[in-house]
Amino acid sequence: MGRAGKAGRVAMDNSKVNLSYPLGATLKRMLRNVAEQNPRLFLYCGLYTVTAAIYPFLAVMLPKQILGELQKGGDARPEAVIRIAAGYFILAGIIGFVHIFLKHRPYSKLSLLRLDYVKHVSVKTMEMAYPHTEDAAFMQKYDKVFIATQSNENGVEGIYHKLYEMPAVFLTIAALSIFIGRLSVFLLAGLCLNLAAIVWVSGKNHRFRYEKKEEEAKWRRKVNYYSQAASDFTYGKDIRMYGMKERISENASREILGYKRLNHLLASREYHLGFVGLAAVLIGDVLIYGILVYHTINGMSIADFSMYLTAALTLSSYLKQAAEQMSFVINEGQYVYEMYCFLDKDMGEKGGSRKAIEGDTLEIVFDDVSFCYPGGEKYIFRHLNLTIHKGERLAVVGINGAGKSTLVKLMLGLFDVTEGEIRINEIPIHEFDKKELFSMFSAVFQDINILAFTVRENVAASLKNIDDEQVAAALEQAGLWEAVEGLPKKTEQMMLKGIEEDGISLSGGQNQKLAIARALYKDANMVVMDEPTAALDPLAEAEIYENFGKLVKGKTAVFISHRLASTRFCDHIALLDEDGLKEYGTHEELMELGGSYYEMFTIQGKYYTKEED
Repeated sequence: MGRAGKAGRVAMDNSKVNLSYPLGATLKRMLRNVAEQNPRLFLYCGLYTVTAAIYPFLAVMLPKQILGELQKGGDARPEAVIRIAAGYFILAGIIGFVHIFLKHRPYSKLSLLRLDYVKHVSVKTMEMAYPHTEDAAFMQKYDKVFIATQSNENGVEGIYHKLYEMPAVFLTIAALSIFIGRLSVFLLAGLCLNLAAIVWVSGKNHRFRYEKKEEEAKWRRKVNYYSQAASDFTYGKDIRMYGMKERISENASREILGYKRLNHLLASREYHLGFVGLAAVLIGDVLIYGILVYHTINGMSIADFSMYLTAALTLSSYLKQAAEQMSFVINEGQYVYEMYCFLDKDMGEKGGSRKAIEGDTLEIVFDDVSFCYPGGEKYIFRHLNLTIHKGERLAVVGINGAGKSTLVKLMLGLFDVTEGEIRINEIPIHEFDKKELFSMFSAVFQDINILAFTVRENVAASLKNIDDEQVAAALEQAGLWEAVEGLPKKTEQMMLKGIEEDGISLSGGQNQKLAIARALYKDANMVVMDEPTAALDPLAEAEIYENFGKLVKGKTAVFISHRLASTRFCDHIALLDEDGLKEYGTHEELMELGGSYYEMFTIQGKYYTKEED
């Protein structure tokens, strides 16, 4: 297998559930990110910890103070009780306000930390080796990566919130444990029993849910597909004309039912494990109350009983909170760890180290190339040998499924060969840095993708340093300038309605011209056009053909089309079939040969003749 054939199959090796990930290293990396992005958060956390740790002790001490005053008796006691209560509420109000303010103050800053990770994951996804984008199992396998950044309450941001709050919780637990431990270590044992039960139940639930994550991602992907299809206006005409509503509804219902069964299984598991946690909590509570009653019978005052009971209940609450927070951090940390693995892993986005070729057009050599798609068994090419010479205009034709578009993907470095080698100006293609490699090609693909940017930004494929004169020239050459001039905001007109309400949608042919303008603006070393005129009317297509020489400006150009009339504008023609390269030569040579090209051209010529008649 070729070097790049292996790279084309890049995938994470952790297909098994990873239940022993390095939590400490993951949290250390997250905290290092805070230090780099916003170190002031550590100051906020310190102030919050102090106020949050003081706050619960006010409630612990209040009952004893009030009961102590009431037990003394006398006429002044009510006034003393009122003063204590008033002082408590004033102090609790001040500390509580500061505590709540500091708790919510960093919320938006923690969200920004998550959004920064969203950016990194998105960039990684856009730069990773192209084969992953055509792998149906990819999103299912990497669903855990995207879970880490998709919510304010889970994954990265959820852990940041917990890490912000946990120091205060642990400081409070330590102080209350010392306070209660002076009375009875058995009281602490009962509270720890509750804690252990909560951690155990939470861990079991998480492991089971984590093991089902890929299955859950599969069902969610299917349900989302039908939901998007039902709400996507581009399917509107077909759904109505062919009565596909019932089929979509039936398929969606079937997938929803499967998703529902999985969720029922997860919920049932959590429900039954919940009984274990409930039993442990009941035993712990019985132990706490039993010990306090025992000490009261043996001489402890009612005021102290009230104080220790409040302290025990408060500690119990904080232990449960700590257990939930630790379980949350451990559980969600797995998704964050998967995210870091994804960001750190070479997903084929780098390639080699060579820079782009400058000041010259390209020669492409396919040397004994064999190729089958990752995960597939059928070879698209076997031992293909083809040279595209510098400055040559090559037409690639053939029946559907012959591998014309695959040839383009290999030439552009989107896929790597399984065997053999592709060389660009005698340099093996895998030696080029991927970004440098892509920069050498101006390409127009069959599927035209217009983004919700302005016309000029779509043509320039950029948001800055746009040469407006070059944009206008590219639109003019592509035959779209007149239509753009008629738009309300001309080249500043926003495309589509996803971002701006006044966004416009072009016709299929105009979108294709916009894609051609984008390729012209890039002005790369070589031009590749995969069915660039499929959506154009005959007049517009003829205009593109007539100006084809000007469009490519003497550069090497590859032109793929089902309409064989276009091949007359090219220097050579490569006809592909299921066995690879079947015929190669000029239009006149292939017509004289009288083979497959002659037959295809003659058949298409009859249709053109009938239309003209």
